Order: sequence, then structure tokens, then C-alpha cells
Amino acid sequence: MAEGPQVDVLIVGAGPAGAAAALALRQAGVKRVALVSRPAGGTLRVGESATPDVSRLLERLGLSGDLAALGHQPHHGTLSVWGGAEPVADDFLRRGFGSGWHLDRAAFDEWLRRCAVSAGAHLITPASLAGVEPVEGRGWRVSLRQGQRVSTVTASVLMDASGRKAALATRLGAHCRRLDRLVALAVMADPVPQSGLVGRSLVEAVPGGWWYAAALPSGRAIVTLMSDDDLIRENHLNEASGYRQAWQETTILREMVKLPAASLVIKPFSAASQYVDQAVGVGWVVIGDALIGFDPLSSSGIAGALSDALAAVDMILCWGRADGAASVQAARTYVQRAESTLRRYLSERQSHYCNEQRWIDRPFWQRRVVPSAGSSSSSG
Repeated sequence: MAEGPQVDVLIVGAGPAGAAAALALRQAGVKRVALVSRPAGGTLRVGESATPDVSRLLERLGLSGDLAALGHQPHHGTLSVWGGAEPVADDFLRRGFGSGWHLDRAAFDEWLRRCAVSAGAHLITPASLAGVEPVEGRGWRVSLRQGQRVSTVTASVLMDASGRKAALATRLGAHCRRLDRLVALAVMADPVPQSGLVGRSLVEAVPGGWWYAAALPSGRAIVTLMSDDDLIRENHLNEASGYRQAWQETTILREMVKLPAASLVIKPFSAASQYVDQAVGVGWVVIGDALIGFDPLSSSGIAGALSDALAAVDMILCWGRADGAASVQAARTYVQRAESTLRRYLSERQSHYCNEQRWIDRPFWQRRVVPSAGSSSSSG
């Protein structure tokens, strides 16, 4: 196989985490940054809401935090039916946080990729990881599958931004630790006019899990049922009849979003809480969902991706200009950050689920009373 080009940093994955990292690296003067993109199939996406701190993180990347100019809509807060039958509004502005955003996720991700490319990052697409091996004195040789052919790139540093599969880190010896079996079943629907959904997200707990809904910039709404994979099969929630029945049994969702009359197209996504047990290795680092996969209840995915990207870039820059001891300390600092984030997330996740006691005898809720434990670690 012919030897491919040499780059300083190769990023596997071009979602918000990968694109933000590529942009930050180029802004910091790293000359050769390559971004590997395997475009997602279809247009239905989860993770459509962004918390208020996303604007601040975008500004740290030199981008505008006002996403309205790009067609996204302000997200003012959440209406929750959780822990009781009455809905409770939690508005960001009331807590002094400013507005978040309801995103057109495909457009948001593409915008970040364009910003990275405009800054000088090289986008390799469509491509997927085929293999990786160390190269003496040169870092890593990465094989990429592009259609029917396989090409190679040699990189000094690798970054895994490949999402929940953690495709690169697991090839390098890290293990993905899944803490639950949560699956999101998403459909597109239409909000009921004047229902109050526009500008808000809806979260409604039910005996077998919980529902999420948000109005999108397109005028439609994404509706997602969250439950564990075995409970989904047991209750036929992945089938149109079971999904419709569960929707009709809600109290608030059915009043705010129209149950589609036509056949339902249900798309499943993994929404499990998970993490990799090695955040950093010699010449590689993990960011975004590949590092920690958050329960959608936290609404932390996009903010976490951007924050990870900035922290990982700081570490890589330190590797490039510091001695061995300082480089090791930079890696330790990144690992400590990941461990702290994971501990805080797991504590908050358990606390939030324990606030719902109405169905504590049901399997979905019983599984979330016992705290999960885990940590990331580093070699090198």
C-alpha cells in the first residue's frame, strides 16, 4: 500500500467535537490538520437542543454565539412532567443563563465543518476508519476506507471524535463501558398550534421511561421515546402500534404534538450512558461522545463536545512545545477533567431520576436508583 500524506493531527469524526477541534487547532497555528468525515445517513437526528453555554463556547472558537442568524431558534427552557402530574416550567432566563438553541442539527454540524475547512483543515469525506498502527518515530499510520479503496494517512497525533462507537480508541486498547441500556426512538411530527412548544422542550416521565419533544426551526417537531432496549422489545414500542399506544397514554405530549395520522417512521438511536476507560494515550486523545456518552436528559452532548475539543487542543499544544514532564502533566490534567465530568454527571443523573418516585417499582426506574460508578484513565 502506498504511503499517504503526513499530517500533524488526524481527527476521526467530523461532528461538533471533531470540527471544533480542527478549527481550534488551525487557529492555534497547527499547520496540517485532517478531519475524517463519515456522513450520517438520513435527516432525522437527536440532540436537537443546545444549552445556553453553547453560545459562550462558540465564541471561544471565534464564532458568533448568536445562532439565530443561521436559522436556529432560541430555546428558553423546559416544560417537565417529572415527579408529579403537574407540568413545571424551568426557564433559562429566570436562572440567569440566557437562551439556549433549538437546532437544525444537520445544518449546525455542516456549519462547523465549513468553519474548520475555511480555517485550513483538510476534510476527508466520505471515509471511515479501517485500521491504525504505530510508526516508529512518526506517530501513526491510519488506514481509511473510501468507497472501494483504502488510503493511508500518517499522523503525529490522533483524536477520536467518532461518537459513541469510539472507533479509534477501542482499536488502540481502550474499552467502552456502558452503564445502562437506554435507547431513543425518534419520529418527526407537527406541534399543535398555540400549544406553547415553540421555544421550549418537553420532558414527560411515564411508567416505562420518558418522552422528549422539541419544536425545530423547520416548523416540525422531533418526538423521542426513551426506554431500555429490553423494555422496548417487551412492550413493542419499536412497532407503530405500540408506539402510538404509548403516545396516546401521555398527558401533556399528546396535547402539544399531533400524533401522525400516516405510518410512523421510527428511528432508534443509542442513548446509553457510557464512557471509555482511557481518555488519553501516547499520541492520542478521545473527545465528545466517544469519551462520555450522556443521557439525553442532561442536554449536555453539544456543550460537552465543544468543551472537550477546546481542552484536548490545549493539551496537544502543550505536547508540541513542552518537555516530557510537562506533557505528561498535561495528559493527567485532561484525564482528571474527564473523571471529574463523569463523576459529576453520574451524580446528577441519579439525582434527577430519583426525583421521579411514582413508578419506583417499575424496571426502568428501579434500574436508575442504584448509582453507577466509573472513571477514565490514562497511559503515558
